[in-house]
Amino acid sequence: MTQVSSLYLHVPFCRHLCNYCDFYKRKYDPDSSQINDFHQFLEIGVERHKKLMSENGVRWSELETLYLGGGTPSLWGERGAEFFKGKILSGLTLKKNAEFTMEIDPGTWTKGLIESWQSIGLNRISIGTQTLDPHFLKIMDRDHTLEESHSLLKFCHENDWNFSLDFLLGLPFSKEQKRDIKKELDNLLQYKPKHISLYILNARSKYPHIQAIPDDEFIREEYLLVSEYLKNQGFHHYEVSNFSLPGFESLHNKKYWGSESVAAFGPTGTGYFSLGHDKALRYKWKVSEAEIEQESLGASEIDLEKNYLELRTSEGWKPKNPQKMGCLIKSWEQQGYGKWTGEKMKLSSLGFLMLDSLMDDIFRLEAKY
Repeated sequence: MTQVSSLYLHVPFCRHLCNYCDFYKRKYDPDSSQINDFHQFLEIGVERHKKLMSENGVRWSELETLYLGGGTPSLWGERGAEFFKGKILSGLTLKKNAEFTMEIDPGTWTKGLIESWQSIGLNRISIGTQTLDPHFLKIMDRDHTLEESHSLLKFCHENDWNFSLDFLLGLPFSKEQKRDIKKELDNLLQYKPKHISLYILNARSKYPHIQAIPDDEFIREEYLLVSEYLKNQGFHHYEVSNFSLPGFESLHNKKYWGSESVAAFGPTGTGYFSLGHDKALRYKWKVSEAEIEQESLGASEIDLEKNYLELRTSEGWKPKNPQKMGCLIKSWEQQGYGKWTGEKMKLSSLGFLMLDSLMDDIFRLEAKY
């Protein structure tokens, strides 16, 4: 029987709908019935999820990781902590020292809010800083101010929280206006974050500043500059978009990258049940009702995802047939994309940046056989 020890919950509320963000969210209105409707969605969803688990021979074990993403989960407030404890955690057991993360945007928190969640196990915070340049905050349509960013960062530093920061690259006008990445990172690191998630802006075609997005070569230089800078500061580049100090990797995300089972609740929340070496189930919650869309995966789909996920991390990719991939691996090494250990291919930061292209290389080679 498959056991699940990780849970993701999607909280869809945002104080402001940033024009570049494609995650599912709704503008939060504290005077509306949104929270009550969300609670009803989750209560129905809990029962529907029990049925899904039963149908697939899946059961809960002690929870090792919990992650509240969004949206802006901090807008759920102290009321959310009470509901979460009574309706979601009820019947579940949190493992001692389980990693429990909540995403918090600057300007959407209070000390009381954090303490209410801390009382039920919260011990890690992910902060949506994105940039510490006030000019680019406006360009990125962010609702928070630089002062609000510094206030939350200061609180986390002074209270010795395990916290992560989100940092965006490839911002519009950053080439013409000479965005000073190093200065921003210097300012961020004074607060001693344990983890940094580094993302490249992936804007849709109707994004207002689509013509001002820098070219690929500029973004490549930004990415490699940040990677080198953070590694020199003691951070480990352990996944394409993630850096951590030793021992502070995101345990929750490592579950995904390791193809382990992760349950999910909330609109658009996506879960995964590993049901054996040749069978898996991916499911996604609908938006308008607490119903689930399901996708069954067979051996070929699982192998394909395994290749991609293993290449994403510093743990490395272990090909099923190393001899068949020998010439490809040698070519990657020659181009500086990574190192072959005799068993695994471990990508460099440049290799991480080229991941999609490397997957295409694998597809082309596989097609020959």
